[in-house]
Amino acid sequence: MVVLEDQLLLRDLLSSLAVTIPGIMVVGEALEGREALKLCEEEKPDIVMFEMYLPGLNGIEILRQYSPKNPGTRFIAISANFTPDSIRELLELGCHGIVSKSSSAAKLKEGLREVKSGSGYLCPICASLLRESHLVGSAVAKKKNRLSNREREVLQAVAEGFSTKQIAEMLEVSVKTIEAHRANLMKKLDARSAVELTRCAFELGIIELPGQSKPAAYTMPT
Repeated sequence: MVVLEDQLLLRDLLSSLAVTIPGIMVVGEALEGREALKLCEEEKPDIVMFEMYLPGLNGIEILRQYSPKNPGTRFIAISANFTPDSIRELLELGCHGIVSKSSSAAKLKEGLREVKSGSGYLCPICASLLRESHLVGSAVAKKKNRLSNREREVLQAVAEGFSTKQIAEMLEVSVKTIEAHRANLMKKLDARSAVELTRCAFELGIIELPGQSKPAAYTMPT
């Protein structure tokens, strides 16, 4: 694991906390974005914990540049200044864990354990930010009632990682039918990829991320 954090004291504390989790060993640390990207390329870590707003090259750019070439690496983002848009962007880019610095050490350890195990994690504070953004009006949420029951089934299956062929077999329809449903979902939800469909499924309360309650305790605006 590598730790990318621009505040030296906090970086040391994060590293010390991370190594208390069985199976995690910190092999490198960096304070600046370009240095951090170079470190990742050299060490090829299993996990990258990064501050989203690193100087030089921010965490989102590191994720965008490094992740496609290294699909086996898992990422957990930390920051004191997440916004609904930044959380959505991280999810779209495939970030596996997102933890606010306002969270407790226990929540960060929970997130690290989930990410290490192959799951995803969104801390309660960040999940609340997404919920509140919907309460003031979300374009995605407003489109929820436009989805048919079958489209919601397909959306959930896509978000859970099933292929088009697998979904067709599960729902006992043709592959072409599922392809048509996916195309309709992307149009209705303004999504460009399966990752964005997964993000929409979470925001609509259709799926939940491991370690986080489903955001169904509030009413979506219509």
